[in-house]
Amino acid sequence: MQKNLDYGLLNSQIDPRFGDRPYGRFGTVAKNGCGMIALYNIMRAADSTTRFEPFYEARKSIKTNLFGLMGTRSSSVPKNLMKRQYRVTRIKRKHAGEAKAFDGVIVLYWFFFGAHYVAGIANGDGTYTWYNQFQKPNPMKLDEFLQHIKKKKEHAYRIWGVTFPEK
Repeated sequence: MQKNLDYGLLNSQIDPRFGDRPYGRFGTVAKNGCGMIALYNIMRAADSTTRFEPFYEARKSIKTNLFGLMGTRSSSVPKNLMKRQYRVTRIKRKHAGEAKAFDGVIVLYWFFFGAHYVAGIANGDGTYTWYNQFQKPNPMKLDEFLQHIKKKKEHAYRIWGVTFPEK
């Protein structure tokens, strides 16, 4: 694998360039790597020199649930970011409409047979562009996004506002 290929922000964990790679002992990026993809998108948005290959190699050890079968452990997300000087703020659902001051957000939501992480990158106008959720990246406010998933009978479990480190 070439470490300097630039994939940009990622909108699909099933991308054939990396989807079949291991994630945890028993999972793959395609099946269970949404948390890693959300972390990558936040870090990529903060620093355009971030490349997926070295990011993946360094993050294979992210704490997972059931050895990767159930994806990224929720406690790993803020810890991984704070270790790299990102400021992470837990957002309560009732305060989602006020979450305009963050550089990005990560939402972990659950549904009947699983859970999913998505990252939203701030656009500077109170909206976030959401990755790994829609066919193409989609801008909307955090509270609008939460309403969207609620209509689909999905429920926000954790919401983190992320402020990028100073350069």
